[in-house]
Amino acid sequence: MKIFKFLFLFVIPVITLIIIFQTSLQNRFLMASDIRDGETIFRNVCAGCHVRGGSVVLKGSKSLKLSDLEKRGIADIDSIAKIANDGIGFMKGYKNKLKDGEDKVLAQWIIQNAEKGWE
Repeated sequence: MKIFKFLFLFVIPVITLIIIFQTSLQNRFLMASDIRDGETIFRNVCAGCHVRGGSVVLKGSKSLKLSDLEKRGIADIDSIAKIANDGIGFMKGYKNKLKDGEDKVLAQWIIQNAEKGWE
């Protein structure tokens, strides 16, 4: 009888907590690995209007060339990430298409390619 009480009050709750903790860690690891790389995000979200990198399809839209980003004061990761999420001018925001952290990954990739001249 004492052994059942010990199992019920101590062992089972401890095992349950261990299972919950491990599942939580696995979910965090899976979410972190689900983040796409900058090129994939750009291809899937941005390239429809920003073909070949810095070029734009719509007349009057802004390019992603480094000189244009610098003129507008948005040649940094935080500014581009904010624009990717919220939009600017004619461009709508894409926060519903970007997973957590992908806005920064995308912004960093855009800046790196702008610095290379969108080769």
